[in-house]
Amino acid sequence: MTDCNPASYSDFSQPAKIVDNQSQSFIICCFFTPSYEINVQGLQASLEALDINYYLQPIADQGYWEANTRAKPHFLLHCLKHFPKYNIVYLDADAAVKKPLDYFDRLSADIGVYETHRQKGMSHDYLTGTIFLRNCPATLSFVEQWCQQQLNCNRTMVDQDSFDAAMRLCRDDLQVESLPLGYIKIFDREYDGDVFIEQFQASRGQTKLKRQLIRRRNKFIIIGTLSLIILIILFLVS
Repeated sequence: MTDCNPASYSDFSQPAKIVDNQSQSFIICCFFTPSYEINVQGLQASLEALDINYYLQPIADQGYWEANTRAKPHFLLHCLKHFPKYNIVYLDADAAVKKPLDYFDRLSADIGVYETHRQKGMSHDYLTGTIFLRNCPATLSFVEQWCQQQLNCNRTMVDQDSFDAAMRLCRDDLQVESLPLGYIKIFDREYDGDVFIEQFQASRGQTKLKRQLIRRRNKFIIIGTLSLIILIILFLVS
């Protein structure tokens, strides 16, 4: 398993799928590990159906789901530098675009991201499955800070943890617009408005280190408790 060394997240040398000849001011950017190959094919089909620019970059699996998420800010820093003429719209690999995304041509903020306000079921301040990044110095500085927040991470840190931390440090220097829910609609949550981007939450089926550690801890607790009960019974009957 990997640690938080940024070098392990910075290899974007595998052949990517790119279309950047459309008239939008933005390009959809997405990275994916081998286990998301089928998902990203669906995303690609939805983008091609609407003639939207895209850059879909395969990366090596970092060993477990949490580590894979930590590639996100490094990937987006790479995208900002690799596509200087475009603003960047990041989508998770399990997303699908349902309608034209002209909104991102009109968006004037540095960062566009959905703010959760810690609603029921939300563990973080922001949802990072859809992010708009204006290609400007303020945004570049923010994404560099996002990367920095992962340098001393624990093994179960995910990209949303470091995003929240970076935003607390940088928000006063950024123009941030909260994305409408229709641009990060989670497939099984009720919503009556227009859906432009739907997120299918494939991560629910991924092997997660945090889940493994909790199961291991619970197993030790059960074994320890049973052992203690047996010792007490042996003591009482002796």
